[in-house]
Amino acid sequence: MTTTANVFKNCIGGKWQSAQSGQTFPNYNPATGELLGYFPLSGEVEANAAVAAARSAFEKWRLVPAPKRGEILYRVGELLKQRKEDLARTMTQEMGKVLKETRG
Repeated sequence: MTTTANVFKNCIGGKWQSAQSGQTFPNYNPATGELLGYFPLSGEVEANAAVAAARSAFEKWRLVPAPKRGEILYRVGELLKQRKEDLARTMTQEMGKVLKETRG
């Protein structure tokens, strides 16, 4: 049986994209050696694009009234809580930490 590893992309400015170089690197579970996937080998181009996207987003975000920003952040927190176990397991696979630690 052959399994295919996931190929991940960067999310910059709300768009998923590969590294400009087209290069990737493998990421392995440090505890098992299992291949988790391939990630973009990002560099200066991607870093600069991410910073520019963040600056642009901030210009819009800062105009949102504080109570509305609070509502949005509260909702994000609720969504993260709903996915806590899944996120903890992913962090354990990627970092080799025990679940108790990644659960917080």
